[in-house]
Formats: sequence, C-alpha cells, structure tokens
Amino acid sequence: MPNPTPSNMNLLKRLGEDLRLLMLLIRDYGKGRYRNVSPVSGIIFILAVAYLLVPTDLISDFIPGLGQLDDAAFFLACLYFLEKDLYRYRDWKDNEPRAKGPLD
Repeated sequence: MPNPTPSNMNLLKRLGEDLRLLMLLIRDYGKGRYRNVSPVSGIIFILAVAYLLVPTDLISDFIPGLGQLDDAAFFLACLYFLEKDLYRYRDWKDNEPRAKGPLD
C-alpha cells in the first residue's frame, strides 16, 4: 500500500501523520542520524516554538475562540511549510537499512 500523501488523506489523518513525523524527525536530527532538513524548515520550526513560548499573540487568547484560532492557524501554516521535508524524511525512514537482530 502506498504511503499516504496530502492528496489522499483527510485533514485529521494528515495532521496526525505530520506531527508523528515531526517528532521522529526531531529525534533523528538530535541523534545525528538525519540532517537533510532545509534551512527554511529549520527557521520555520524555530519560529513556531518561539511563538508557542512567547506570551504575546497576534490575537489575544482572552478573546474566546479567536485567540485560539490564530494559534491553530499559525501552527497549521508551519506544518504546511514543513511537509515537504517531513515527507522526504518519511521516504528516508522507509528506506533506512534496519539493524539485524540476533535472530536475523
């Protein structure tokens, strides 16, 4: 079965897959196993983390609904820009040689 791509996944599955890939990519990048990340994606990721940590928002969170909506829109936009690197990472991960265990 082919790997899901944005064109054949519903939005929630796509978001879940993107977040799962992002966590795996961060782990492999931190361990030095995968370094094929574009500088633009690195900057976008750093901006997303900074936006999360800085207490100021584009729209204040005190405004019910709208305050959370701008946060969600920002993170969805970041994931959209990171997807190219995430799917390239997924392809690398799928083709990564597996270490043989004692029973192989």
